[in-house]
Amino acid sequence: MSGKKSRTGLSNVQNVRLGGLIAVLSGREPYEYILGSLISEGFVNRAGEALNVTEKGMREKDRLVTLAGLMVEKETTQQSSA
Repeated sequence: MSGKKSRTGLSNVQNVRLGGLIAVLSGREPYEYILGSLISEGFVNRAGEALNVTEKGMREKDRLVTLAGLMVEKETTQQSSA
């Protein structure tokens, strides 16, 4: 067994970013320092009082959950023909 540990999972920065994105998607406002970073990097925008995850933010969320080893199911819109 070697003395070198292999790193898995997300870095602290990635973990904080993912937590902030999940908070916004859940209708909550993350801590101000996290929100400021998300807005300045273009992952979230503010429309009045509402916070919205941008397309860039959704891609980043998908990337981070994949790196974390979580299964992401893409939303599909299907119209039923009656």
